[in-house]
Amino acid sequence: MNGEKLMGTGLTVPLVSTSETRGFRGVELSTLSNIAILLLISVLAIIHLKVILQPLVVAILLFFLIRPPAQWLEERYGHPLAAYGILMSGVVVAVLIGADILYQSLQEFSTEADTLSTEMRAKISWLNDLTIYGYSFDTSALTELITVERINEIATGFIGTLAGFTGSAVTVFIFLIFIIVEAETLPRRLEAAYPEEIGRFTDIVSNAGEGINTYVVTKATVAFGQAILVALLLWYMNIPGWFMWASITFMLDFVPYVGAPLSFIPPAILSFILHDPLTALLILGALFGNQVAWGQFVEPQLAGQRLDMSPIVLLILVAFWGWAWGIMGMILGVPLAVIMKLVLESDPRTRPIAMLLSLNPRADANAAAPAESE
Repeated sequence: MNGEKLMGTGLTVPLVSTSETRGFRGVELSTLSNIAILLLISVLAIIHLKVILQPLVVAILLFFLIRPPAQWLEERYGHPLAAYGILMSGVVVAVLIGADILYQSLQEFSTEADTLSTEMRAKISWLNDLTIYGYSFDTSALTELITVERINEIATGFIGTLAGFTGSAVTVFIFLIFIIVEAETLPRRLEAAYPEEIGRFTDIVSNAGEGINTYVVTKATVAFGQAILVALLLWYMNIPGWFMWASITFMLDFVPYVGAPLSFIPPAILSFILHDPLTALLILGALFGNQVAWGQFVEPQLAGQRLDMSPIVLLILVAFWGWAWGIMGMILGVPLAVIMKLVLESDPRTRPIAMLLSLNPRADANAAAPAESE
């Protein structure tokens, strides 16, 4: 051990190198400062370049999603542009039809808002007069918190957000066209520019595509199944705007943990307004049971395993993207988290961070890191 003797004492004091004091777990402070500056610039860019970045992110995710069926169509028809053109045309037609029905459903609910308000006041008056074992209900706070007008505002705001994003669909498809064209030549250019890193890039893209496809297809199937049952139940029980509430159920199911429970609160309130308490409780139980059945039993069977990320980390990331990009940010937060985790896993230096984000980290993943870095 290197050291220095103190004059007159005979004691040896070990010397500590500057590189050891100016770092954290082998990472120099200058590197940490650069990472902090890069994160700050990234957050500012995410907020202020939302108009450009959000359509670009959606286009990239759509590319990963439609690539497998496009490859199958390409093998059948022999031309990649024709395959992507067929899929993009189908997506456009489905979005236009769904948007038209959704707008009509919103109008139907808005026209009945006054009637629902009258019935809600009657139901609240009934609760005020109700006495159970000498106890009565205080509905003053309820009338301030829950109103039909507020439910209508929430529904209109949500549909307005989706409509505003649909307005940028042209930008999304322009980005998607360029991504499709670039996908044919980009691997060769990366291999020429970074021959030593092309393997890592290929693994990231392959794993990201597989992870996003598994998540989106599974989540879309589960969300669509929930939405169909919600639509049938609300239509049968004559709940106004049943298609709109089913569509909101479909969209919010992409927001992990909190989206699905929030989606059936407005229909449950409308059920208490329009039906007797027992029927309303049965409707609430059916909505809750539908969400639990699909989320706890069907989804794990389809995906094979749950998303390997810590719930608290996932909620923080979804909250961040919701703060930056609103409802669409919350929906896009999980696929972006998947990509971020795959990128962190691809580098031995950042793999410990990926393990901290993981729900069930593999011990052998970090053990392989020193061998790869040598």
